[in-house]
Amino acid sequence: MIRWKLTLTLFRKEITETLRDRKTLLMAIGLPLLLYPLIAMSLTKLQESQSQAQEEARSKVAVWGAASEAFIKALQSSNKVDFIVGEGLKETLAKQLAAGELPTLPDPASSPQQSSTNAVDAAQAPPEHPLLLEARALMDSQKADAAILLWPGFESTLATGGLAKASILYDSVREKSSKAQQRLVGALSNYRRQEIGRREKANGLPEGFARAIQVEERNVAPMKRQTGKLLGTMLPFLLIILSASGGLYAAIDLTAGEKERNTLQTLLCAPLTSLEIIAGKFLAAWAIVLITTLANLASMAATFARIFSSTGVMQTSPSTYGLAFAVLLPATFMLTALFLAIAVFARDFKDGQNLLTPMFMLLSVPLGATMLPGIELNLWTSAVPLVNVALLMKGVFISEAKPELVLMTLLTSVLYAGLALAFAARVFQEEQVLLGGRDSWKSVLRIRPRVANTSPTPTLAWTAFAVVFVIVFYAGQLLQGSNTVVMILATQYGFFLLPNLLLAWWWGFPLRQTYPLSRPSALTLMGAVLVGLSAWGVTAGLVTRIFPPPESFAKGMEKVLLFEGMNVSLPMVWFLLGITPALCEELFFRGLLMSGFRRLGVGSALFLSSFLFAVAHSSIYRLLPTFILGLLIGFCALRSRSLITGMVIHAINNGLLVTFVHVPDLGKKLGMAELEYVPLSWSLGLALVTGIGVLLIVRGTPHSPPPDDQPPSHGR
Repeated sequence: MIRWKLTLTLFRKEITETLRDRKTLLMAIGLPLLLYPLIAMSLTKLQESQSQAQEEARSKVAVWGAASEAFIKALQSSNKVDFIVGEGLKETLAKQLAAGELPTLPDPASSPQQSSTNAVDAAQAPPEHPLLLEARALMDSQKADAAILLWPGFESTLATGGLAKASILYDSVREKSSKAQQRLVGALSNYRRQEIGRREKANGLPEGFARAIQVEERNVAPMKRQTGKLLGTMLPFLLIILSASGGLYAAIDLTAGEKERNTLQTLLCAPLTSLEIIAGKFLAAWAIVLITTLANLASMAATFARIFSSTGVMQTSPSTYGLAFAVLLPATFMLTALFLAIAVFARDFKDGQNLLTPMFMLLSVPLGATMLPGIELNLWTSAVPLVNVALLMKGVFISEAKPELVLMTLLTSVLYAGLALAFAARVFQEEQVLLGGRDSWKSVLRIRPRVANTSPTPTLAWTAFAVVFVIVFYAGQLLQGSNTVVMILATQYGFFLLPNLLLAWWWGFPLRQTYPLSRPSALTLMGAVLVGLSAWGVTAGLVTRIFPPPESFAKGMEKVLLFEGMNVSLPMVWFLLGITPALCEELFFRGLLMSGFRRLGVGSALFLSSFLFAVAHSSIYRLLPTFILGLLIGFCALRSRSLITGMVIHAINNGLLVTFVHVPDLGKKLGMAELEYVPLSWSLGLALVTGIGVLLIVRGTPHSPPPDDQPPSHGR
C-alpha cells in the first residue's frame, strides 16, 4: 500500500524545487503566454500589409494579338489592370500569331513539363510551345505580371456571334502574377456576361437563354462549426506536442537531473518505498504538464479570440476549450508516466535528452496525420494512443462526437495511461535502474521466472485487462464479417479464458486463492438462483428507466442476440450467451482481476473489477446496468467465497434475457410484449426477490471472511 502522506510530502518537495527553476517557469508559462500573441499578431499584421499592398498595386498585363481600344477599356474599367500592347512578344512571333501559323497551346495535362517523369522522357518530348517560352521570359524580366493572348479573329468572331478564344499566361509562383491572373479572370467574366446580354437582346432571346441554369451555392455549416474546423485541425496537434514538451523536460529533471546532482541516491535512503517515490515524482511532473497545457490552451484561446473578433468570425465558447482540456487529461497522464519511465534510464540530463528527443519526434508523426482531411474518429482510430485524443478534440471543436466513440476513446486512453504508469512503477522498483547500471534495460524487460504461491498484484490485474481489452477490440473488428458463433467463442475462450489460464500457470498463482471455486452450500445456491432470476428486473426495470438507450441500440442488440437470423437452437443459445460468458468472464473479472485488486482493499477490488467488467462490454448504454450487475455478482462471489455463485447468477441472468428474445410468446404470456419498459411494480417485486437471494447467500456462508493480507508478490 502507498503511504499517501509521505507521497504528498515528496510531491510538495519536488514541485517546489521544480517551480523554483526560472527556466521551467519560463518554458511552462511565460513562453506560451508571450509566444502565441506575438506570432499571431506579427503574422496577421504582415498578411494584412501584404494583402493591402497587393490590392493597391496595379497589375501590368501584356496584350498579345489584335485587340480594339474598346475591348481594353472594358477590361480596365472593371479591375486594376494596366495593359501593354505587344510587350515582350518578338516581331516574328507576332506576325506568325496574326497569320494563324502558330499551333494552339497544348493541354496542360499532356505538356512535356507535366507528363515527363524522368530524363529519358524529357529528352524525347517535343519542344515547348514558343509562346509559353516567350511568356516565361517576359515574367522573369518582371516587365509584365501576366499576358493575355487573343487568338486570330478574336474581334471578328465576337462581332459575328461566334466563340472567340483568349488565353491567360501567368506564373503561379509569383504572387503578383497570380493576382494579375485573378483580376484578368474577373474582368473577362464581367465582359463575357455583358457580351451574352447583348447577343440575347440583339437576337430577341429571353434573358438567361445562354446560361440555361442558374446555380447558387449555400454553405449550411454554421459559423461556429466552420471556426471549429479551423481550430480542430491545428489545436489538438499543437496542444499535445506542447504538453509533451513540458512533461519531457520535467521528467528529465526529476530523474536524470537528480542523478547528475547526486540527490536521487539520497532520496533512496529515505524511508520511502519505490512506489511512493514514483507516485510523488509523477504527481510533480504531471502538475508541470497540466500547468503547461493550461497556459498553452489559455494563450491560444485568447489569441484566436482576438483574431476572430477583428475579422467578425464567431468565437469558440470557453466550454469548448474546457472540454478539450478534459479530453487531453488521459493523454498528459500517459505521456508523463512514459517520459518518467524512460528518463530514469539516463545517467545525466544530456543523456536524458538523447533518449527522449527521438521518442518526442516519433510522436509527431501519427499526430501530424490527424491534421489531414478525411482522418476522423471511428472504431479503429478510437483505440490508437494519442491519435484518438487528437481526433476526439477535433470532434469537440466541430460539435461532432458520437457518444460511443467518446466512451471508447476515453476508456482506451485511461487504459494506456494506466499501462504507462504501471511500466514506470516497475522501472522505479529496479534499484539497478535508479543507480544507473548498464544492465538496467535488461533487468526491466526480462520475464520473471515462475514463483510458487504468489498472488496477482493490482499492476498485473490492470495490465492484463488493458491488453485483453485492446486485443478483444481489434480482434472483434477483424472478425466483424465472421459468423456470430465464431466471434463469441473466439472472444470468450480465446481472449478471456486462455490468457487468464496462461497467466495463472506462468506466475504460479495459488488457484484456491485467486480462483476460489469451493462448493457453495445449498442455501447459497438457492440464493444465487433467485438473484439470477430477478437481477435483470433491477437493471432493465430501474436503471434503463432512468437512462433509456436509443431505439437503434435496442434493435441492434436484439439482432445480435438473435444471431442475425441464424437458426440457432435455444439450448445452443444458452451455451453461447449464458454458460460461456459465465465461465470465461467470471474467471477473468471476479477471479484474476478481483484477486489482483484485493491488495487495495475489498471495497476497491469489488468496485474496480465491476467497473472494468462494464467497460469490457464497450457500450455507453450498457455501462451503468452492467456495472450494477457486476457489483451484485462480485459481492455475492466475495461473500460466498466462491466464483461458482457468481457463475450461477451470471448464467441464469444472461440465459433468461436471451430466452425472452428467442421465445417472444413468453413475454406475451407475462403481459410485457408491447411494453416499452418493465412495469415498475415488476421491478420493485424483482428487486425484493434479489434482496432475498442475497440474504440467503449471506446466511448460507459462515461469517468468516478471508483476511485481506495475501502472500508477497515478489515485485510483480
